[in-house]
Amino acid sequence: MLKFAITGNIASGKSTVKKFIEEFLSIKILCLDEVTKEIYSNNRQFRNFLIENFYTTNKTEISSIVFSNPDKLRLLNDFIHPLIRDELFQYFNKNTEKNFVFVDVPLLFEAKFDIYFDKILFVSSNENLRLIRLQKRNNLSKSEAIKRINAQINEEYKINKSDYVIKNNGTIDELKKQVYTFTEKIKPLL
Repeated sequence: MLKFAITGNIASGKSTVKKFIEEFLSIKILCLDEVTKEIYSNNRQFRNFLIENFYTTNKTEISSIVFSNPDKLRLLNDFIHPLIRDELFQYFNKNTEKNFVFVDVPLLFEAKFDIYFDKILFVSSNENLRLIRLQKRNNLSKSEAIKRINAQINEEYKINKSDYVIKNNGTIDELKKQVYTFTEKIKPLL
């Protein structure tokens, strides 16, 4: 099975690219952000960890804490990444009969999950655009949005480690054309 990761820094347009790939290839893509939300909501062990270390299970409050304190972010990631990885492996195991799978992995490099994939598609977007999108999407102040952007590894490093790059600095139609070109290019691999 060929394992594709879709990644990109925060507010780069990964979700839109994911939707277009699902449309063009008629597939369903696992989103690890959704897995994370499920863990936040339903994993008792994780919720106990949050209360013990952050005194809350409220995701907004936790985000405020971890994006202001790198040690707390590391503590959170060290606990949740193995839980997410377990869900990822279960997904791979459930789909062994397929020739390929795609997974939307926002923190692919930060979590060191890149080693589990054969091919990586990186969605790139300039930082000013991402800042504007993030402020609007998450209703954040500029300083809060910058903290989240700075918590990730820079794009240049990730682009150099990726097999494919889609640049999302233009219109939605331009993005859709790039995704279509990408899916046509990889069809022989599938």
